Amino acid sequence: EMSASLVGSEMCIRDRYNHLEKIFVMMKIFKTPSIWMPIVFALMDMAGRIGNIGYTLYYPLLLILAFISLKHKSRTDGIFGFYLLACGMSILFNNIPSFYNIYVRFVAYILLFVAFTPLVNSRYASVLRMRSIQYFCFFTVFIVGINFVFFKGGNISAAQQQIYQNVGMYVGSTGNNEMGALGAISLAYLAGLLMYRKQFFNKVWIAVIGLFMVSNVAMLLMASSRSAVFCAFAAIISMIYVKNKQNLGSFAGILLGFFFLIFVLYPFFTEYARGIIEFKQGGDLTAFDTNSRDVLWALRMKEFESSPFWGIGFGTISDYNSWTIASGGTVETGSSWCAALSQTGLLGTIPIVWIVGGNLKWLLFTKKEHDYLTVLLTGLTIFFTIHPISEGYFTTVGAILCVLFWTVQGIVYSLRKGVFKTSDIPLLVINQRKFRLF
Repeated sequence: EMSASLVGSEMCIRDRYNHLEKIFVMMKIFKTPSIWMPIVFALMDMAGRIGNIGYTLYYPLLLILAFISLKHKSRTDGIFGFYLLACGMSILFNNIPSFYNIYVRFVAYILLFVAFTPLVNSRYASVLRMRSIQYFCFFTVFIVGINFVFFKGGNISAAQQQIYQNVGMYVGSTGNNEMGALGAISLAYLAGLLMYRKQFFNKVWIAVIGLFMVSNVAMLLMASSRSAVFCAFAAIISMIYVKNKQNLGSFAGILLGFFFLIFVLYPFFTEYARGIIEFKQGGDLTAFDTNSRDVLWALRMKEFESSPFWGIGFGTISDYNSWTIASGGTVETGSSWCAALSQTGLLGTIPIVWIVGGNLKWLLFTKKEHDYLTVLLTGLTIFFTIHPISEGYFTTVGAILCVLFWTVQGIVYSLRKGVFKTSDIPLLVINQRKFRLF
């Protein structure tokens, strides 16, 4: 009896030790700077439910992360500095209205670049940024999934219910373009996990990922952002290509299977796509009407023609209205790429094209070997190349998508410049027992 009692006590102590160890691991995770901004982003994306606490924390944290990057600085990549110089010149050579608070916004933009791009770079900073992207993708899966659970459980406002009944649109805790982007990013992340499922997961976890994909597809469709849906397809196809580009026959077979799966599952998601089919497309899926963007694109091109070298001014538009003034300079450009031309001219657009074009070439053609993180970054880079055509956020310092765009481009740039390797980073955020940043 004494022996059995001792064994029982030993097991009890061991269980308590294991629980304490898990608590310490979790505490260690939250001490890691790479998780801080993804948490704030998650709070921002849940603002419709919990209020603006995320937006309150965003700028102080941006300053802290910029300081951390400067503390570990070992190199500077001039192309990012040249782009900021072009933005600064666009401010100096234009008479920008005071309501834009342009100098405050530009200082915040510089902090963003110090914190998240190779403007200030090191192996430490690059690894931290890559880990931040992983945490963001991980959290996004749950944010999108939770919003779908709210929808299915009827835990939505009367206004949201009315909008869904009228036009088939439901955006959950954020805006429709933001939710569409979140849905596309989370799908690309989950697709990458499934591509490497044998390396990571057993059948139970694969089933869980499948359930999350169902909820994320539904939310992506209900957000009624056609550009996000298209970008999700483009991202996943590019990921399939990079993983199988050494065997194009395998790529063609998997791609065929992917389209067959869409064909089979489409009837089950028709109800969720009602906002796109009926409201955005008018019931015609053979055409892609861009009337909602054509006027904005034309205005941006007129602005570019008026000042082709350094643009009309960083973060500004010529067709501002009372809402722009009241909001302190919030603008709707209709396209990041068009806005780059109109706001910063050729001087600011050429560096962006140089960075993004170089990253795409390296991921799709130059880099021969593949791994999970490279495949994930390919999907994200494709997304953040196509999606900005119809959404404006390159210079919107307070927008999550702005930070993500520059972070993803900076990570890929650092990889191809040899600042760090994907092998420096644990592949999954949930593998925390083995995680050591350095």
